[in-house]
Amino acid sequence: MNIAAEHLAAIESYGYTRTEAAFLYLVATHSGYFTQQQFLRFAGVEKGGSAARFTRKLRALRHGRPLRYGHHTYIYNVYSRRIYGVVGKDNLRNRRRLSDGLICTRLLILDFILEHLDRQYLETEADKVAFFHRQAGLPLAILPGRTYTGIKALSATRRFFVDRFPIFLAPALSCSSPSPVPTFVYCDSGGPGLLGLLSHLRSYQGLLDRLPSFHFIYAAPVAAKFARAGRLFHQMFVPEGQLEVKHLVRYFEVRRLWEDHKTGALTRADRHLLRQGDRRYRTQIFQDAYLQWRAGKLSENHLLLLRNSSNGSRSRQFSTCLLPDRSRLFESTSKEYPCAVGGTFPETACSAGGSRPLSPFVQG
Repeated sequence: MNIAAEHLAAIESYGYTRTEAAFLYLVATHSGYFTQQQFLRFAGVEKGGSAARFTRKLRALRHGRPLRYGHHTYIYNVYSRRIYGVVGKDNLRNRRRLSDGLICTRLLILDFILEHLDRQYLETEADKVAFFHRQAGLPLAILPGRTYTGIKALSATRRFFVDRFPIFLAPALSCSSPSPVPTFVYCDSGGPGLLGLLSHLRSYQGLLDRLPSFHFIYAAPVAAKFARAGRLFHQMFVPEGQLEVKHLVRYFEVRRLWEDHKTGALTRADRHLLRQGDRRYRTQIFQDAYLQWRAGKLSENHLLLLRNSSNGSRSRQFSTCLLPDRSRLFESTSKEYPCAVGGTFPETACSAGGSRPLSPFVQG
């Protein structure tokens, strides 16, 4: 990750050190919220007064506000438009007040970023739309998004990637496929179930199905759900077994009968095959093949070539990442404190839980 020198200089102009400026840039870009422990971890120190000096400065300049949570721990929200404005991210929603659940997720996102500072992230909605829509040529309709209605009648705005989960680009897998491989990260701060992950995968399904290769990282504070999350991912995106041409042709035949409203000719087994095929053959390569087959332009020999290409050219990788457990912070009701200028403010002793070397762009 390379932070533009002008962005660091703009934040430093308020009186922050280079380390503080780099950390504020990461918080503003990826989470909006942080703890002193996360700052110490980024700065590469285990304890000391650096975090207290940083947060006092943040409050005195009215760039951030503290919230007290469980076990006398403070979570800070960087809310000032001045910070977001000088780094060209004034339209980010990270500066807004969020629910405890969303704050927990944002802290986990920042934890992941701090563990993977060397990645090339698509930092904003504009960056992600530019890569997937303009560079990869994918239609906007398949990008995960949400429509917000305005105050005026018939006023609506479509926003994309509103979940703010990290996406970064990895080097190409081979010379034959020179495009960088996108990696999607999902940070799970929820309970024992996987409904959140399932909803997330479904919202991204249209996009992921169209990508020739991608990597998905499931990040959570506990490893108990890792195996189940992997099975869910493989059920949705990695069909078992090789493509059987006869099975595909039969699916095409049954689908044509269904679309032609000739349902009386379908048996119970045909209906089961149709449901199964709709899940297995939902990617664009099979949708295009069906249209060509229906038009009589696709022979069985062409389907054999389709089998080879669909099995060999697609890479869907799944991995997991263990994050710090933040759930104890939210065991009591949160309370916001005024941002006093000068004076003292109660702080808690923080430990980074281990030292961390400074990143290339951080200098004390």
